[in-house]
Amino acid sequence: MESQFNLKTLKNAEIILRCTMSITLLVAGISKFFSMGNFYNYYSKEFAKEDLRINLPAFSFETYLALIPYLEVAIGIALLTTLKRRLFIVIWIIYFIMLEIGHYILEEFQSANMIIPYIIMGVMAYLLPGYENRITKNSISSES
Repeated sequence: MESQFNLKTLKNAEIILRCTMSITLLVAGISKFFSMGNFYNYYSKEFAKEDLRINLPAFSFETYLALIPYLEVAIGIALLTTLKRRLFIVIWIIYFIMLEIGHYILEEFQSANMIIPYIIMGVMAYLLPGYENRITKNSISSES
């Protein structure tokens, strides 16, 4: 069966998808830096509620909440490069799975369901072929 899309079209789709993923995280991370602590304070209070079905130790969610803006910006920047693109796409997927788990713990089921398309976006970017890495002249699509 022949593909109805040529390789260049698929590679361009991958770049568009990866740029969208990057912008999504960069905007999210930067906005958290400028929230004057509101992001951290809000979710710290939410995770500390006694009536949640799953109660985590405070150090676990406080550490993770403090790291989230840095993770989002770092992953967003890394997605813009073609070096190890599939590795950073997998990190994107894992990051959004962790966000989904956090929303399930908070019993925010609708928010958790809204994260699923982001995970699918990462899977699609992973499956699409990428352009050749101009630095090492190795084909990115053969990356493991």
